Amino acid sequence: MSADEVSKPLSVERGTQVLLSLRSMGSPSGYLPASASRNIVVVSSKPSATVADRLASAGVELDAAAHIPISGAETAYDGPMWSCDPLVPDDLTGLSMRLSRAFKSMGRGYLLMENLNIFLMYASEDRVVRFLDHLTGLAGDYGITGIYTLDRDSVAAETYDRLRLPFDAELDRR
Repeated sequence: MSADEVSKPLSVERGTQVLLSLRSMGSPSGYLPASASRNIVVVSSKPSATVADRLASAGVELDAAAHIPISGAETAYDGPMWSCDPLVPDDLTGLSMRLSRAFKSMGRGYLLMENLNIFLMYASEDRVVRFLDHLTGLAGDYGITGIYTLDRDSVAAETYDRLRLPFDAELDRR
């Protein structure tokens, strides 16, 4: 795969749930579809300021974007993108509740889940699989296009086979 193909924005139908395998957990913002300039929620362990910078570089209107931080530490952010208090990586119920509220308020839009590996480090594989099954269904019900990134090289083949089941498509950009 050429370098251009690796960093090329995704072309996916609205409402599709995509499992995106990446070589490293750099910035997946460059993979956002060209139409993802508004109504986007990013779940990331990166600080809100970093997420905002990456989204702005990808052409996202920050006043129509939200970040749900996954971290054990408080982060300060004072910008146009909405952000909230961080969640610990094993609080899948709290994350599900926040995303459900976001989906209801935003109508159609985009979800970017950066680095599913973090959840696998802190929660059991069974919980993560159930969470993804629930979340992909919920996002699809609201017409949310979901992009869920994973460092596939650091996940066992058996784990990947379980994780990929609820997704409409799998893309490999390693």
